[in-house]
Amino acid sequence: MTVGLAVAHWFAFRVSARLVGAGRVRAHDVESAGAQLAGAAAVAVLASVPVAVLPASAELEAAELLLAAFIALVGYVVARGGRARRSRALLYAASVLVVAVAIAELKNRIAGH
Repeated sequence: MTVGLAVAHWFAFRVSARLVGAGRVRAHDVESAGAQLAGAAAVAVLASVPVAVLPASAELEAAELLLAAFIALVGYVVARGGRARRSRALLYAASVLVVAVAIAELKNRIAGH
């Protein structure tokens, strides 16, 4: 389901890129879409691992922790890729994680979960 959602986003991204780019999709657009698909696949795998190896009582918490760690790691890697020092990259990763948790919490409240 995660990968299917990513493919739907990729399709929408390509259509919008063509509309904005006067009918052309640039190489950067294709790279961005590929990165989004790779990220979605990584999330799907990471969320599936706890389900496959842990008892039912622990799988949800483990999946949540694993995905939170992945979000923070991506934030850290992005910051370091932008040549931020380690301390600044850690702060950025923590900030990304806080915002991601806030968005997830808001989404759950709006959906009534």
